[in-house]
Amino acid sequence: MTDGIATGTVGGCAVVTPTGALDVATSPELHTLLHRILDDGATRLVLDLSRVDFLDSTALRVLVSIHKRLRDAGGFAVVCPHARIRRIFDLTALDRVLILTDTVDEALAALTDRDGVADPGVPGGQ
Repeated sequence: MTDGIATGTVGGCAVVTPTGALDVATSPELHTLLHRILDDGATRLVLDLSRVDFLDSTALRVLVSIHKRLRDAGGFAVVCPHARIRRIFDLTALDRVLILTDTVDEALAALTDRDGVADPGVPGGQ
């Protein structure tokens, strides 16, 4: 269960930071929140998973839906500094689709530098 989801804006980019587990029980809340942020006009979004300790396939589906929605609009980056969570992206090949970084600053730079197009030169990104 998530312990909460913090939201904010940095440099015109929405930053969302969930805490705890993102799973079948909590992913609907995350889905609703992220899509509401996009409905309100955000075109760039950073999802900071630095406080997430568990991630399942339902959460991955939420991330893919956000990626598809922002692919041409601005961009989506995921902060994923923990190796065990990063491994999930590696095993599902989502590390080749999503912009993955180790910090929010790297995510913001990736979105600013490439307008949402993943740059293999970004530290931690593919």
